[in-house]
Parts: sequence; C-alpha cells; structure tokens
Amino acid sequence: MPEINLGQTYRDLANEITIGSAADGELKVTEFFRIFAQLAAENGDCPDLDYRPVLSESGAGYRVDGMALDLAEGEKGEFGDLHLAVCLHLQDLEMPVINAREVDACVSLVERFLKVVQNDRIVEAMEESSHAYQIAMQIRHYRSKISRIRLLVLTNAHLKTRRKEFETRYCEGLPLHVNVLDLERYERISRSGSDPVEVDFGADFGGPVKCLPASMGNTGFSSYLFAMHGPVLAKVFASYGNRILEQNVRTYLQAKTSVNKGILKTIADNPSMFFAYNNGLTGTASAVSTERCADGTLAISRIKDFQIVNGGQTTASMLYARDAMNCSLDEVYVQVKLSVVGDERLGEVVPKISEYANTQNKVSLADLASNSPIQVRIERLSKEVSVPLQPGVLFSTRWFYERARGQYKALFAYKTSPQRMRLEAEYPKAQLISKTDLSKFELAFDSRPHHVAEGEQKCFQRYVKTMLATYDDGLELNEFWFKCVVAKAIIFKSVDKEIAKSEWYKVAKGLKAQTTAYTVSALAQAYRMRDMQVDFLRIWRDQAVPSALMTWTLEVAKGIHIILNNPPGSVKNATEFCKKEFCWNLHVQPAIPFLPNDMLQYGISVEDVDQNEKQGRRDERRNREFDFEIAIAKLVPQAHEIRKLAQSKQLLSHSSSRALDKLQVGRIDLVKAEKNSLRTLLDRLDIKH
Repeated sequence: MPEINLGQTYRDLANEITIGSAADGELKVTEFFRIFAQLAAENGDCPDLDYRPVLSESGAGYRVDGMALDLAEGEKGEFGDLHLAVCLHLQDLEMPVINAREVDACVSLVERFLKVVQNDRIVEAMEESSHAYQIAMQIRHYRSKISRIRLLVLTNAHLKTRRKEFETRYCEGLPLHVNVLDLERYERISRSGSDPVEVDFGADFGGPVKCLPASMGNTGFSSYLFAMHGPVLAKVFASYGNRILEQNVRTYLQAKTSVNKGILKTIADNPSMFFAYNNGLTGTASAVSTERCADGTLAISRIKDFQIVNGGQTTASMLYARDAMNCSLDEVYVQVKLSVVGDERLGEVVPKISEYANTQNKVSLADLASNSPIQVRIERLSKEVSVPLQPGVLFSTRWFYERARGQYKALFAYKTSPQRMRLEAEYPKAQLISKTDLSKFELAFDSRPHHVAEGEQKCFQRYVKTMLATYDDGLELNEFWFKCVVAKAIIFKSVDKEIAKSEWYKVAKGLKAQTTAYTVSALAQAYRMRDMQVDFLRIWRDQAVPSALMTWTLEVAKGIHIILNNPPGSVKNATEFCKKEFCWNLHVQPAIPFLPNDMLQYGISVEDVDQNEKQGRRDERRNREFDFEIAIAKLVPQAHEIRKLAQSKQLLSHSSSRALDKLQVGRIDLVKAEKNSLRTLLDRLDIKH
C-alpha cells in the first residue's frame, strides 16, 4: 500500500473545513471541531461531545471547546468521567508540526478553566447564558460523581514527540488523562474506521507479560492465557480509555464504563483473591510479539489491535480503585484470554467473539456491527437503486451508504484520475449517508428529536434497538424503504442547509443541529396530525424539497429555534434541554402550527402509505425468490459435495435430499417444500445463496 501523504491530507482537510464552514455559515474552528469530535466518538476516544466554546484571554487565559459527561444514569453511587476537548486548529499553508510543549500549553488552558470553576466569585460574575457558566455549573453539580477527567486535544497539526503517552496529571483533586487526536491519527481513523491500539508492554508498561499458549495450529488464529497485573491494567485503561473496548460493546453500553461495587470491595478488602473471584477479560488482537524470558517461559511484549470484548467493567473499576479510592493494586491480578486473529479476518471474527462473550445483552451485539446482515443489506440497496434521471443530466447517480467508516474514501483510493471522475459523478459526496446519519434521519421523522440531540453514537444505538431490531425477516428493507430513507435524507440535509442561510439564524447562532432535528420532527408531526405523511416518493423522484414546503418549514424552524434557546427556568443549559423528552412533548410539539391546506399536495394519506409498504414487501419477497432461483442453478456443480457435507453433519432431511437429487442430475425445477428445505440446509451449513 502506498505511503500516506500527510501534507495532502492536511490540504484536503483544510478544503473540507472551508467548504463546510461556508455552507453552514460557521467559523472554521467550529467545522473543524465537528469533524474531529465525530471521529473521536466513533473511535472511542470520547462520547459524543457538545460544542461549547469557552475562551478567555485575560490574564493567563483559559479555553475549552467541547464537553461530555459520561455518568451512569439514575444509579446512586456510580461514578464516571468528565470529558473535555480543546482545539488547536492551525491555518498554515503547509502542514504544521507541533511537539509535546504545544500540547502541554493546551492542557494548561483547560487546567486554568477548571480552577476558575471552583472560584465562586468568578462563576457568579459570569453571564448565565454563556457556555462558561453552563459548563461550570454542570461540573459543580456533578462533582461528587466525577472520578476522573479525560482531556482530548484536537489538532490538525502533525504531533511529533517521543512520548507515546502523556502522564496522568491531577487537577482540583481529580486525575486528568490527556489524549491527542492529531492529523496522523485523523488520517488513520478516517481511512480505516479506527486507530488501532498497540500496547507495548516492554516499553510502556513495565515489561513483557508471561503467558501460556492456549491454541495454535491451522485454525487461522491463536490464543494465549495470562494474568495481567492490576497496576498495568489500570495504566493501560488510563492511556487508551474506551478505545480498548471493542466497538460493538462500546456502542451497546453507550461508553458507560461504570464501576462495580463488588469488584471494588474485592480490590479494597481482599485483593489477593481477585484472580479467583473475578471472571477476567476476553480480548482480541491482530498480532502479538512474544519473547523468551531468562527462565525459558514465554512472554507477550506487544499486542497489536488490542480490544477488550468482555470485561469493560472490570477494566474501568481497576482505574477507579487506583485513582478515586487510592487502593493499592499490587496484589491484584486479572486473568485474560486473548484470541489473535489476522488482519484479513479481524472484522469478521471479532464481532462474533464479542457477541458470544456478551450473551446477556438483549440486543445481539452483532446487530451493531458494520458487517451485520442488515447493514450489508442496506449497502446492497444503495448499490442497486439508481436515482431517477434529472432534467438536463445525461447520466444517473446513486446514493452511497457507508456502513463502515472509510468506505467512501476507499472507493476513490489508488484510482486513476479518469476513474475518480467517473466514480465521483456516480457517487457525489452530497449523496453520502453514513449509518449514524441514517439513524438521525429515521428517529427525527419518528418524532424523537430529543434522541437525535443526544449525539450520533447514542442515536445509532437507539435506532438499532427500537427500529432495525423489528425488521425480523428483512422484507421491510426493500427498494421502497430505501427510496423513503433517501427522501428523509434530502429533507433533513436541505432543512439544515437552509437554516444556516436564514437571516434569523445568522442573528442568533447556536443549536443548529438540534433545531434541524426538531424541525424535521415537527414537519412529520404536522402531516401526521392531518392523517398524512410527507410524499417521500415525490421527493425521491425530484431529488429536492418543493420550495413552497421548504418556505413553510423554515417558518416553523424559526419558532423552534427560539424555544430551544430559551429553556424553562428549571433547566439552565439549552443543549441539555434539547436532549429531554419533555422538550419535545411539552414545549415544541404543542407549538407546531396547523398544516395549511396548500401544503396537503406534498403529502399522501396513511392508507396509501400502508399500501405502498405492503407492495414493497411483496416486491422484495418476489425478488428474493428470483435471486434464490439463480442461486439454485449455480449450486448444480456443488450438489454432490453439499450432500456429503450435510450427511457428515446429519443435517439431511427427506425434502432437502430430494432437492439435491434433482440438482445432481441438473434439474432445478424444485417444488416449494424442496426449496424451503434446501434454503434451511444451506443456512445451517453456512453456504451463501
């Protein structure tokens, strides 16, 4: 693979920031924060961050750009993290390079703000509507539940330093862990979907860990068993945070690395028995480096792509016991089962290990994976369904569904200039939908803007649990469904773009994303109150929102923007107000104006919607039958081998045997019972069809 050109990455990013900030009417640093914060949340560096810029240049000065509280909800005695972000956004013509000194300067800005938060006189003098006051009040309110501070430095510069990690600091009695997302990490995450964690025990964590090989050979993977010393595990989690939690588990648990009272009690009262009492960790990796110790035993010196797929609570509790309880971890050891899977099978195998190691979860963790059957099905629809040819356009385009971070970018990688131009024409960037985008569009139209306002990762998790989970046989995921989803995307994106250009928004900027979500929900609700739905097929055909409908929608948006920016007296923070269900139920929904008669032409009745959905399922069923007919014909040369495999596993039924008899002599005229039995047999044998 060709070497990455960071200079070109810097220029491409600068161009993306310029275009995005112009389109949204925002500062470049705002667009920079949006891009990097989204990437950081997907990678596990932090939860979804709220953009709350705070800057004071008086005296030594202080700065904060984003914040998130990662606390267990509704549970007394639970502790969590305060996440803060600070931007170092540079606008040099060529790629800037920074070192640890510049990072330390950014950390100092945040440390000074945290000191200001504790000063009653300064806080009382702040404007109550300011981000500084709102952040200060939240920190003060939740101080007793915060066990540590995680500071993320976001920068478009290339960080060059010998430090592989920044030492833990202490600020106002709390440990402060520093993490940097620089240009090099940005490139890795945006290209491949994640920034792999590489744990170097030899260099960073006190030396290699003795291990026992558990399985080797021709299975395509190997396993190791070992005991990790408590201080080492705590330091690893302090360094990498939720990045070492496997992505599906992280998404499902909403990044809540809460501690466990039983675990803490054992650490405090009986640390030497921790190994016996605790179930330990299940981990995965793409490779390990081992070496022989002086006594001849084997030891792991480095783990590449280290992910904990089961044992997140144990891991988080270890760090909490060290930092918040001042417990000694010297007698604590944690058992670890590590499965090493090659790079080429990592995406396939790790989600399965994750699912089987977390069988207590009601929703299958595999459903959250980018390569789940549902996600693959949606991607397939995006490739199959072409956009209607628009007036004056000589070729048709498609919407690109990105089920995994980096897919769209990879589409153009290592292509010639003509090839890139052709692909860009077929899949324009304006027609890109990520899986987190999809969840926003769907939940907004489902009258759940408060869930959209929670952030992309939580929003996606809710979407999987409440909507995608209901698609049992997948017939709902059909061409009609996809066209409606694209129409929702067109409406959502158009509303967001028009709000940014509105004069009323330019006068009082803020909460644009939340205003967009609530406006889309209000539009859907306005039609719902007339027993109608927006005519998605019309918008799909036109690939645009009718101008009259957009004009009415923007008037609604103006009123919603005022409501969201003026929360009731019981709520001090507008951003948090938007995340509450009562914001929608008690404040926004009652204010939705009655849909005028001239807007009815852009909707269809609920009866017609129901008929369209039923027809979509019927069409999908016929398409699947046709696809299976083709698959049957392709199975003719394999029929004998399939029979032998089925017999060896004792899976052959009378009907499937008759079906294979026909295939072996070249006949594909199977009756319905034979087709159903053959389909079941192929599923059990894990043979694609």
